[in-house]
Amino acid sequence: METSTLQDGRWSSVLARISAVADLELSSRQYGALRRVRKIRSAEGLLRLALMYGPGHLSLRHAAVAAGDAGIAELSDKGVLGRLRNMGDWLAYLLQRLLAQKRDDWQAVEPGQLDLALVDGSVICGPASKGSDWRLHARFDPGRGCFGDLVLSEGRIPERVDRTQISPGQTMIQDRGYARVRNFTAILQAKSDFITRIGWRSVRLLNAAGSVVDVLDIAPPDDAPHEHEVYIEGIAQPLRLIMQRVPPDKAGRAAKRVRRKAAKTGVRMDPRTSVAAGYLMLLTSLPAARQPPERIISLYRNRWQVELGFKRLKTIGGLDKLPASDPALARTWLLAHLIAAVLTDEIANEIVGFSPSAD
Repeated sequence: METSTLQDGRWSSVLARISAVADLELSSRQYGALRRVRKIRSAEGLLRLALMYGPGHLSLRHAAVAAGDAGIAELSDKGVLGRLRNMGDWLAYLLQRLLAQKRDDWQAVEPGQLDLALVDGSVICGPASKGSDWRLHARFDPGRGCFGDLVLSEGRIPERVDRTQISPGQTMIQDRGYARVRNFTAILQAKSDFITRIGWRSVRLLNAAGSVVDVLDIAPPDDAPHEHEVYIEGIAQPLRLIMQRVPPDKAGRAAKRVRRKAAKTGVRMDPRTSVAAGYLMLLTSLPAARQPPERIISLYRNRWQVELGFKRLKTIGGLDKLPASDPALARTWLLAHLIAAVLTDEIANEIVGFSPSAD
């Protein structure tokens, strides 16, 4: 979102879209963004200031100048700082309202089709940071090519599937970081299904007799996908473990990565970890009658789309160029970027939805 968009007539279209999902004046007071009507007298002015600072890529000083030029208010850079630091909860609310409206506008999936949702998280670091300052929890819809949910949290908050909304009837696709019993339980309780990649020691799997299953003992001897019925303590229904040998070149690269990671952390690596790197292991709750093993593997490979979505947010949207180290200011900057990203996605989808004219 360019600064010029926020300073000319196009601002009215941005304002109209956000105003359609939330009462700006009421919500700005409810969430503590507009506390005293001094200089900036409206929620519209506050929102415009946040977007100038965030996706507008303006410093505090330049945002103050732009606010004066746009007729918002005459402010110092400290005045801009004070107002931006109070906007986090309000912008988080506006972001969720935009996403909720987007989901409401989506057409239902056709009968017989799976409603896929790719769940993942991404870390965002501030200037000179040595750790994970912020974490973006996301749910991506591969059929519609956009994010269906985005939740910003502090970096210490771990990834969990229920950080974002779980809708009944969806099939949640997740990587190894989500291979936890609590995540499987949350999805099943929401009347949804999952396809999750697991490591050879990620989850304690049982057979029908209640004995522990060693996945490497049942690894497929050939390149075809193999399926096994397994159970997890605390989950009543049987699950499906699908395993397929990885091509030798990819297996070699994967084994090299795990060895490098073990050497970096100083942990003695179990030799079986290198062997397990040669197999793709997926755990799913989808019924075998409708979704054979080959189909499950194919569905899992959609996961690259959420990675591409994060890359767009960071490299094109500039989300990885966080300039602020102050937590309150950084949160406002990030949420303003996410609001702009949702609006940009909507515009892109509208353009794609029009067929080119024969004229």
